[in-house]
Amino acid sequence: MPTKCYQVDELDQAAQALRQGQLVAFPTETVFGLGAIANNEEAVKSVYQAKGRPSDNPLIVHIAKAEDLFRFSGDLSLEVERVARRLVETFWPGPLTIIVPVRKGTFGPTVTGGLQTVGIRMPDHPLTLSLIQKTGFPLVGPSANLSGKPSPTCVQHVLHDFDGKIAGVVDADPTRIGVESTVVDITHPGQVYILRPGAITEKDLQKALPEIEVTDATRVIQSDSLEHPKAPGMKYRHYSPHQEVYALLPEELMKTLHSLTPDEKAKGAVIARDQVLSQCEGFAKTFSLGENVKTATHGLFAGLRAFDDDDQVQILYVEQLPDQAENRAYRNRLSKAASNKEGLPPRS
Repeated sequence: MPTKCYQVDELDQAAQALRQGQLVAFPTETVFGLGAIANNEEAVKSVYQAKGRPSDNPLIVHIAKAEDLFRFSGDLSLEVERVARRLVETFWPGPLTIIVPVRKGTFGPTVTGGLQTVGIRMPDHPLTLSLIQKTGFPLVGPSANLSGKPSPTCVQHVLHDFDGKIAGVVDADPTRIGVESTVVDITHPGQVYILRPGAITEKDLQKALPEIEVTDATRVIQSDSLEHPKAPGMKYRHYSPHQEVYALLPEELMKTLHSLTPDEKAKGAVIARDQVLSQCEGFAKTFSLGENVKTATHGLFAGLRAFDDDDQVQILYVEQLPDQAENRAYRNRLSKAASNKEGLPPRS
C-alpha cells in the first residue's frame, strides 16, 4: 500500500495513525523524522525494524511543550535543572537535544537503548508540534532514512527509502537546517558535553552557560561511550550513499579531480561549493553546496542522495571543510559518510 502524504488539513488522520501504532514521518527544522508514539513499545520496535537500526542506538523523543522535559525526566539536582531551564529558554523550540535521566515507567527500554537517560527535544516546526499535540503523547523521531544512509531533508527522500513501508509522511517544504540537532549531555553537574554537533555550536552553548564548562566530547570520545552510546550517531557508520565517498579538502580535491582520466570523470560526481565547481571541467554530474558553510551544511545530505538512482556514478568526490569550529557539524556528518576518512581514492 503506498505511503500517504498527509496534508496540513489531514494532521488528525496522521495523529490517529500514530495512536494506532503506525509509523508517520514528520518534518522538523533539521531533517525529517520517522515518528512513532513513544509509549507504544511495539510501535517503537517497528521504527528500528523499518530503518534496520541497531537496537542499542537510542532514540530522541520529540515533545510539543518545553515543560514536558521536566515531566519526563527523572530526579534532577538543582544545578542540573538550572542548566536545563537555561537551555530550554535559550534554544527551544530549536535544534538542541538535551540528555537527562529518564523518569522510570515513562518510556520503554527500546526508546532509551536500555540506558537510564533519554534525549528530548522540542522541534521548531509548527506542523510537527501540532502533530505531537494531536497525538497526545511525545513521538520518537530518528531520521527517516534507512539506517546508515544519508538523512532525509525533503519528502521525496523519505519516500525513496520508505514508500509502501510506512503509513505516511507529513507533506512539508524541505528542511531549513539540513543536519540533525546538536545533542548535549547535562547529567554531570557543572559540565555540559556535546555528543553530536549541529547548528547550535559550542560557542552558542558557552554564551548561554558562561558559568558552566562546555566540552565537545566528539573530539575526545572514550571507548565506553562508543560501546554504550547516549546519543544517536556515536557508534555506527552513518550517512553513506551506495557510492564510494571521498572527502577531500579543497586543494587536495582540485588536485585529484585534475588528475582523473575522462573515463574516471564519467564514473564520478563532484559535490562542492560553487568556487570549487567552477573549476571542475569535464564533470557532467555535479551538485552545488552553495557559497558558504551554512549552505554547504544545509545541502550536504541532499548532495549525498542526489545520485541515488544513477548507476553510472560510482564515486562521489565531496569537498571537505577545514577543521574549524563553525564547520564541525558538516565535518562530523561527511567524515562518517566517507569511505576513506579523508584520503585519496585508489587509482586503477
